[in-house]
Amino acid sequence: MKKLFVLAFAAALTLSACSSFRIGPKGEGEYVEAESLVPYDENNLKQMKKDGILAAQRAAVEKVAGIFISSATTVDQAQLVEDKIVSKTAGFIRRSHVQKSYRKGDEYYTKIKAMVLVKDIGDIIKQSEADAFAKKTNILITSREMTGDDISLRQDCKQAIYRALKDQPFALINGDNLSQNNIENPNPTIDQARQEGARFVIMADVQANPLVALPGTVSPFKSYRARANIRAYATNNYAVVAEGAEQLSGLDPMDEIASQKAISAACEAAAKQLVEPINSAINSAKVFDVTVKDIGNIERLKQVQDILRDLREIEDFNLVRYANSSAQFEISANIGTPEELAAKIIRKYNINFTVVSITPNALVLSFN
Repeated sequence: MKKLFVLAFAAALTLSACSSFRIGPKGEGEYVEAESLVPYDENNLKQMKKDGILAAQRAAVEKVAGIFISSATTVDQAQLVEDKIVSKTAGFIRRSHVQKSYRKGDEYYTKIKAMVLVKDIGDIIKQSEADAFAKKTNILITSREMTGDDISLRQDCKQAIYRALKDQPFALINGDNLSQNNIENPNPTIDQARQEGARFVIMADVQANPLVALPGTVSPFKSYRARANIRAYATNNYAVVAEGAEQLSGLDPMDEIASQKAISAACEAAAKQLVEPINSAINSAKVFDVTVKDIGNIERLKQVQDILRDLREIEDFNLVRYANSSAQFEISANIGTPEELAAKIIRKYNINFTVVSITPNALVLSFN
């Protein structure tokens, strides 16, 4: 996602292998290897080395925090959660030691192995998300806007779509301007939206043209009429889940403003037609409780998340809890039963998973 949450400072992280995995005193900690680069300062070597250790500790904590951040978290909220965690890095490190450190050009390299209190971080993030915002669905907004045969880069249509959907439980993400190729073949745009964490992508195509005055009439105003066609696609299966179309006019003494008014009015009216079908599509997915055992470490947990993200049938998922090498997920999928969900996962990733148990509402897997 893209646009959805970028962890600062965490560069070139390498996590501990299974053989070096350890659980903390109450099953809440995990050893994580992390690296950092800080400016080399030959005049203050002691402080430089301390800065390197602190930066590496932040990188370790941020990596763990990134695992727990919900895909429904907006960029702003994700930053607030990250700041809350990172500002108290020392409180989430039970112990650490330097594995290697040396000068690297104009920088000083440090690699540490730290026990990070995974459960504490997960609990704080989940509580912050529950307190701060309602769950929202990520939607990428894209458009092609034209006045006559000229491309407009003003994004009046996008802004109109934002106004139409602002009161809905959606997290709206600003996407690219579209070309004719994108309109004719939307799949690459849909794939990109999925990579950026969007559940749906809205693609708007609008064109405004001047209206010819009636013979014998004189007016200081210019009149334009815009035709907007908008579609919303599900990023998991390329399906059109909503469509809206509208034609409206704009009037102003200036041509440019008359065109903008027409585009804005048509796009806002067309976007309002998307609300009900998009919400219906969101609510059509069934929710499953999925537990994955024997994960082993954070690196393997991230691998599990990447696998779930790659399955087209899965609309959304949320890591509810991770402790004692077991992860509990809440998964929204366009699938009827947990047996079908297990079959989809095993069919594609039989090397990675073994089915432990299946009940009407839950699925337990072991990660090989």
